[in-house]
Amino acid sequence: MSPSAQNQFEHMVGQPVQRLPLVFVDLETTGLFPGQGHRVCEVGLLRVEHTHETSFSSLVQPERELESRAAAINGITPEMLTNAPRFAAVANEVLALLRGGVLVAHNAPFDVGFLEAELRYLGLPPPAMPVLDTLVLARRLLQRPSYSLRALSAEFGLHPPTHRAMADVLALRGLFAQLLALLAARQIENLSDVLRFQRGLLPGQPEPEGPPLINQAILEGRLLRIVYLSRSSPVPLERVIRPYELTAESSGIYLRAFCYLRNDIRSFALTKIELIELVGA
Repeated sequence: MSPSAQNQFEHMVGQPVQRLPLVFVDLETTGLFPGQGHRVCEVGLLRVEHTHETSFSSLVQPERELESRAAAINGITPEMLTNAPRFAAVANEVLALLRGGVLVAHNAPFDVGFLEAELRYLGLPPPAMPVLDTLVLARRLLQRPSYSLRALSAEFGLHPPTHRAMADVLALRGLFAQLLALLAARQIENLSDVLRFQRGLLPGQPEPEGPPLINQAILEGRLLRIVYLSRSSPVPLERVIRPYELTAESSGIYLRAFCYLRNDIRSFALTKIELIELVGA
């Protein structure tokens, strides 16, 4: 993070979330994993800053076929994408809406991962901005059989999502307002406190302590090689991960990271990590 971006972030974290520029984001994609070459096929963004709102929505030519499962969910057809612009043509508008804001998404690692992948194709760095995940917040605030955007929207009587980008953005905005009210009832209003609560920490609760190499990797954006004993394997497996943050769960301290073995965001119990090594920048 550049010094100017760091200063901006430090300025934002002490302010109430409702006073900050919020950018609600939803992406429709050709499949589930950007690491497998899947691409964005629709973008939807809504920036809310005080009383001013700016939205942007566009189909995107993904330059590859949609998986049948993805097409069945979002209803986007190849014919609809024939004359759609490539991501390169909409990237500047997307980045302009994101700049200086707080990104809000439901299952944020999915949208952020695809956004970063599209920017990498263009040789552009990802925007340095705080990210709030309504899926994580809902799981920490509510006890429900389903935490899907559709189920939560129905419960709160919100604009129904349809798996099209802008419709889901409007549902996301409504859900976030409901979650902010629940957080405010717990005296959790500043961005710093909401980000900590997202990691399982209440105001005043001390930060979880991790091994020095994990702390260094998070601070410097480094990769780690770990040997991890998971429930799905009888023997420890070696993995390369990109660590993001430590979270406090009822069963202990976990490291949230992108796992290159599973090609997904995973949470690793610190007590089950048997070896840690820095890999590189």
